[in-house]
Amino acid sequence: MSLTGKITTEFGIVSPAEKFFHIIAKQLHHVQNITDQVHHGKVHEGDWHAVGSVREWTYVIDGEVTQAKEKFEVVDEDNNTIIVTLFDGDVGKKYKLLKVTLQLNDNKDNDGAGAVIKWTIDYEKIDKDIAAPYGYLGYLTKVTEDIDAHILKA
Repeated sequence: MSLTGKITTEFGIVSPAEKFFHIIAKQLHHVQNITDQVHHGKVHEGDWHAVGSVREWTYVIDGEVTQAKEKFEVVDEDNNTIIVTLFDGDVGKKYKLLKVTLQLNDNKDNDGAGAVIKWTIDYEKIDKDIAAPYGYLGYLTKVTEDIDAHILKA
């Protein structure tokens, strides 16, 4: 059994790609007020939105409260792409690498309404007995739905 892998989910949202991307790239500090999946977030090093800054989060994965740090590796506004690495805390106990990539594209099949969101998780487990991080795909899906609903209310 391999220690490394990649898992992906892709689905449509009602919000435009630009608005959803803006919340993640420029208003990340509000996410803890948008979804009950995130209990608490704070800046550990740097600031909320700069590449290289570190944030510390408490959130829910598979029904369990989880803690980890994250760092923006890439914020590409031209291509609506963000790459984040998660480390330390509960993540560090299971994975040597947990890298999450967000890609957004406007939905061209629906007269331009809404967007297609793709979450990809690259991972390396500490040992073969650790499960692949499928719970994170569920978490990302739920957070995406909550952010999408928040944008639509605004």
